[in-house]
Amino acid sequence: MTTIHIQHWLKANQRTRILPTDKWYLDFATSILPSVEASPLFCKEDCRTQADTAIALGMYFQDAIAQNGGWKLFTEAHQKIYGTHLPFYLLTDNYVPDEINPEDIAFVLWTLKSQPGSPNQNYTLFSPYDKELLALSQTVYKLMDARFEEAPIREEASSCLWVTGTDLPDMPITPLPEVTPETKLSNLASRCLEYSKGKPLLYFTNYKELCVFFVDILKWENKPSALLPDLEHKKEFVIYANPKGMLIAHNVAACFCEAHNPMYDAKRAAAEGYGMFCQPCYCPFDLLKYGMAKGILPDVELPFPKGKEILQQNWDFIARYYLRQYYEGE
Repeated sequence: MTTIHIQHWLKANQRTRILPTDKWYLDFATSILPSVEASPLFCKEDCRTQADTAIALGMYFQDAIAQNGGWKLFTEAHQKIYGTHLPFYLLTDNYVPDEINPEDIAFVLWTLKSQPGSPNQNYTLFSPYDKELLALSQTVYKLMDARFEEAPIREEASSCLWVTGTDLPDMPITPLPEVTPETKLSNLASRCLEYSKGKPLLYFTNYKELCVFFVDILKWENKPSALLPDLEHKKEFVIYANPKGMLIAHNVAACFCEAHNPMYDAKRAAAEGYGMFCQPCYCPFDLLKYGMAKGILPDVELPFPKGKEILQQNWDFIARYYLRQYYEGE
């Protein structure tokens, strides 16, 4: 069986000083390793990943017992922002915020299987309702419940970053910028809205169409260097005219269900649209937020059972989790 060293535990807790409770929780994390190793979720992973999983579950246990640290900060922030302690799961009267819960453990396991990427790095997706995930959460819950009364209270709170890797309380939801008669718009946004007869979203099939718009409507200089040449080999453009200015996205037009969008394709939206929520720089967040607020992204779904329901009900959290610094970014 894999041994978890104290240095591994301390690094996960983001400290170097050993606390009196560390040995107990390190021993507990080690005791649940066989369950992690036997689970189809992690049986093919390397020893380091298995140990990281056991440590994360041990950190959840110590936070739940101490009622402070990263887990409490995360659930309180999620409750404040979204009105429930956790994403994805329907919490019944059996859920007790001040105790351990199978849903909590399932969510911790989800974060371990669902890894954000970057503009140049792939991300991973995993269903929060995967049967093996739910089975392992029940197994670990029973192990925690058997030790609940003897578990010591840790004195020093854990970092808020261990749960999701983001500082959730520092990322508030900001209102969608709306255009009103009193709104002062940039010249670009004004020309877009005049051209579209007030429709905030404009659609262009290819770069040639986009350039005609740039020159004829926006009055840009008709030379290659002035016409966003980086977009030359892109297609399916969306322009979003809003109080911040004019925003341009490419390769996403098929997802937006509007009568004046000739490229809307429900099947493609279902098959490809989730990338806008999960891949940084795929789609500017203000455009994504506008699409969800106006109900014009009805077909986007995650690529697993209940994927549409999960995404439509938790889209902001999913975007927050995967997009990181690009969430609500300028």
